[in-house]
Amino acid sequence: MKRYYFAPIFLALTFGSVFLLPKRGAFAQSSILDSPPLEMGEWSGTKTTPSKEEVAILDKDTIFNKAEYSSYDLPELPIATGQIFTPTISLSIVKSGTNVNNSIHRPERCLRGQGHLEMRSQATNITTPKGRIVNVQQINSIIPIPPKQKGEDPFPIGYISYYYFVGHHQLTNDHWTRTFIDMKDRLLLGRDQQWSFVMVSFPYSLGKSAEQAEMNRENADKKIRQLLAELTDRLVKWNEMK
Repeated sequence: MKRYYFAPIFLALTFGSVFLLPKRGAFAQSSILDSPPLEMGEWSGTKTTPSKEEVAILDKDTIFNKAEYSSYDLPELPIATGQIFTPTISLSIVKSGTNVNNSIHRPERCLRGQGHLEMRSQATNITTPKGRIVNVQQINSIIPIPPKQKGEDPFPIGYISYYYFVGHHQLTNDHWTRTFIDMKDRLLLGRDQQWSFVMVSFPYSLGKSAEQAEMNRENADKKIRQLLAELTDRLVKWNEMK
């Protein structure tokens, strides 16, 4: 008969343990600068304003910084009209509010909603000018630019992005690792922490062949990795990292 008492006793102990968890603690700030540096060697940056649509989906206490960076040797990009221009590399930094779930999202989900196709995501790393090896996530995708006139085909361009998350004392490129760190800190330390999402993106020409597209992608990848490496050295408060 003793075994019949096991289930209710186990449930009582499990639910009762909730009262042993630490109370909600202070909000630990993300170890990242409030705003990105704009002038770095060959790079020249300009702050831009997030769109109303981007801001609308975030909690009110979320901080959203955006910037565009140019350099003298960025690859050119032709558009549907035949004109050629030099694109910039876009930087987005989202610093979460007290409710991280309503501030920070997996970018793969957001990019898909923005029309990115053939998305391929993989973990990799960059080496900063100061020799730090940083794990980042790379996303390759294609965006079909809508035609200006009906009956015309969309004009596809390639797109390459990199991102990572910066917490109070840790940096990760994995959404689930970030979630696990939050759970551990909440349960063991009674601490909630702010996370910052850092992403850089750059469009490139697909060219007229698969070989040309890959060469263009490699050229774009070289420049975007260079910028991200330099930004990371300056953006992250490395003295606060574990």
